[in-house]
Amino acid sequence: MKIDLKLTPENALIIAATIEAVYNTKAHTRRNKATLSIAIDVASKLDGKAVHIKAKRNLFDAKKKIKVTLKYHEADMLELLLIQQLEGVQDPYIRLEIQKTINDLNQKLA
Repeated sequence: MKIDLKLTPENALIIAATIEAVYNTKAHTRRNKATLSIAIDVASKLDGKAVHIKAKRNLFDAKKKIKVTLKYHEADMLELLLIQQLEGVQDPYIRLEIQKTINDLNQKLA
């Protein structure tokens, strides 16, 4: 089962930067290692999109949405990561963009 997520370039960069902390996480148990593995896969997929966006950034692509296809378990992990990271975000605009993505994921996962 696949989940298609459509993000604006700015939102994709915000989401990629938000979940970047997953790379500094250490796992000790088998269950934590499996969870971390999925989280790293999701983060690397979004990092790849962010790098692509930065390379092709111009005025014409600013409004064009980017499609990110995630497997069901990856979309679920992304939602969990964003909920976890939302607590530490102080900027209201960034919080709003993250919350929009969480809401979109929640609807598609239901």
